[in-house]
Amino acid sequence: MPLLFPLLATFLGSIVAGLAFRVLASLGFAYVAYVGIGQLIDTVKDYVRGLFNAVPHEVAAILGLAKFDVAINIIIAAVIARLLLAGMDRVTGTITGLALLNKASS
Repeated sequence: MPLLFPLLATFLGSIVAGLAFRVLASLGFAYVAYVGIGQLIDTVKDYVRGLFNAVPHEVAAILGLAKFDVAINIIIAAVIARLLLAGMDRVTGTITGLALLNKASS
């Protein structure tokens, strides 16, 4: 019986160490991806705003009435969602299974 406790402690220690490493690696990857995508989106938004500053006032008024700024925000949100789904696809594999089912049924 006394021999069982050190063996059990070693076994649990190896499991916990591997699990802790995976959790910390995942958190580090998620943080880097979040910061990187945030910087990318901020850069794109600043670039688009800079392009709109070069537009004449009359054209800007017409684009404002047509809610062109809302359309740009929708496009940027769609790109963010696509990047998020692509990241989930590579990390978890769950979206890949669903995507394969959708392709097979069509």
